[in-house]
Amino acid sequence: MFCPHCGKEITEGQLFCSSCGANLIAQIPEVVSAGGGRSKTPWEERGTIGYVKGLFGTVQHVLFKPSDFFKKMQITGGLTDPLLYALIMGMIGLMFFYFWQVLLKGVTQGFLPPQMAAAGPPMFEGVSIALLAILSPVLIITGLFLSAGILHVCLMILQGARSGFEATCRVAAYAYSAHIFLVAPFCGGLVGGIYTIVITIIGLREVHEITGGKAAMAVFFPLILCCGMAFLLIVMSMGALVASFGTLMQMQR
Repeated sequence: MFCPHCGKEITEGQLFCSSCGANLIAQIPEVVSAGGGRSKTPWEERGTIGYVKGLFGTVQHVLFKPSDFFKKMQITGGLTDPLLYALIMGMIGLMFFYFWQVLLKGVTQGFLPPQMAAAGPPMFEGVSIALLAILSPVLIITGLFLSAGILHVCLMILQGARSGFEATCRVAAYAYSAHIFLVAPFCGGLVGGIYTIVITIIGLREVHEITGGKAAMAVFFPLILCCGMAFLLIVMSMGALVASFGTLMQMQR
């Protein structure tokens, strides 16, 4: 559970917050949910502790204590709050991504040949920026539901979907916390992508109460499947090429 005043983590039965010193006797029943010993996230308690504390309190817990966060997170209660959180974090990340693209455009083009620098369309100028800003919320929500759906199907295939789709979607939504790494240029996207995978694996493990190996398999299963299909396609193409070459050699004889 979390302090309703500052968003810091507190233990059950604690009388005063060790961070801000607030009296928790009257607030504890408002923070703790009724189901299974799980509690609302700081973001879902933003009406009590404030939007800023709720947002950054959630980011802090997801990034630095993901196992504890997802172990205590409610797996039911609606998707409105998690979707709004993912939208905000996704927009913050994309805003910085666009910012760095525009700011560093001249620097990166300086390393390219003149033909390559002039060939590409102005993706991050004028109308393109406005169009991306309009489409970004739709792409974030669509991508969230698509990734959550794929993850849940993979869990079902691996017999690891012990909780409903809502639990999987909540994990995918709060994993958007890693978009905060996009504030850093160059390596921010790579770090954020790796951290998203790690957070998702931990989250699936905790909300579905499965092993880390099965959770990791659910995350990487689509990639493994695509690689397997690509390998099979290459083998079939090489086989067809060899057969065609053999037929051509026989015709020449």
